[in-house]
Amino acid sequence: MDPMGRALLGTESVTVARGRDRLEAAVDVVDSVCARHGADRETAVLVVPDEPRSRVGTISLSVHTGGCVRLASELGAQLMYLRMRGLVESGSTIAVVDMGKSGTSVSVVDVATGFVKDATWTDRYRGSAFADSVREHLLAAYGTAEPLSPNDSQLLTEGVEWAMEMIALHRVVRVGGPFVGGTVNVWRTTVDRLMLDYVTEAADWVSDVVRRGAHRVDAVVLAGGPANLPLLRGVFAREWGSALVMPQDPQSIAATGAALLAARRSESPFSAPLPVVPTRSEPVPAVTTQSRHALV
Repeated sequence: MDPMGRALLGTESVTVARGRDRLEAAVDVVDSVCARHGADRETAVLVVPDEPRSRVGTISLSVHTGGCVRLASELGAQLMYLRMRGLVESGSTIAVVDMGKSGTSVSVVDVATGFVKDATWTDRYRGSAFADSVREHLLAAYGTAEPLSPNDSQLLTEGVEWAMEMIALHRVVRVGGPFVGGTVNVWRTTVDRLMLDYVTEAADWVSDVVRRGAHRVDAVVLAGGPANLPLLRGVFAREWGSALVMPQDPQSIAATGAALLAARRSESPFSAPLPVVPTRSEPVPAVTTQSRHALV
């Protein structure tokens, strides 16, 4: 991010080998990005996941120092992105719904201060369920009688995860795998049919959490990879209407928010300084692993 926080200068992603220390991998990426753009590690901000319920009563926008790199919470980075892009009102209270690979969290936060009023999490509604359901459907419909080798299984999993990213943009994509004919079509309508009940239940759970909560919420924000899918957006839009905020590239708003946190300087034209909190221990960061397959 440029020093004024207005332009994204570049991104970088890596595949982390199984068993490698994630903090080491994350710091290596930080150093690589800094070298490419003439920055230094001391100015970087690394976003780390946390236990959603531990956020309650904290300032999500806090930047923690004391280690090899400054740290910020995933929720704080998401909020920074929403604030700087003008997607939420300064005096409002919002619920950030983040559907991650292992579960879904709902965090109620004050936009102006970053104070977290409430938060909850469940593993009943997982982002990985989309790829898992499509994978099983493809094997049942088009798979051969031969058992899958570990390599074929891994390649199929990566291919289906890639398809879930592409299906947000295209009505149909082709996936290679251990199928009769070699490749098969994955249609968006098929994904919708497989996942409609699941998404509806997830939306009902979120609605129950927000509406039964102790705090009035002015807007609901969708974050996480599955939030790109038209199905998810449509179901939540029917529930929340104009109160729903759907950022572009919802899977990457935390990363962009981290860049905005790093770009924030005392001389920048931002409304108020961020709290900087020294810390003795560092949470272990999650490094996104990505696999890419060419369209067949």
